[in-house]
Amino acid sequence: MRFSLVAATLAFAVSGSAALAWGDMYMGDGTNNPNSNMLVHAYKAPNLCPAGLQPVTVGGVICCGNPNAGYYIDRPGGQKKYYNARHKPAPRAYAPAGEKGVVYR
Repeated sequence: MRFSLVAATLAFAVSGSAALAWGDMYMGDGTNNPNSNMLVHAYKAPNLCPAGLQPVTVGGVICCGNPNAGYYIDRPGGQKKYYNARHKPAPRAYAPAGEKGVVYR
């Protein structure tokens, strides 16, 4: 009897501590729609979607919907081709005989 009373008291005390902290977390702004700025790109594919919809990409996933942006075009930054560049060789150190110091030519 004593063990069950201690266990019940301990369970009651532990369950109440979580209820006090329930409202302490940030719930977010109720007016923010996280999907409001999602770009829905048109997708070039045969239209097998229901009437009024067309193929679109949303976050890289192809699905049916109404696009709010044009076709997605992957334009990587200007890639420099160093393998075709003509480089001058580095100047060589030259120490003339009878003179002090080094000359680079």
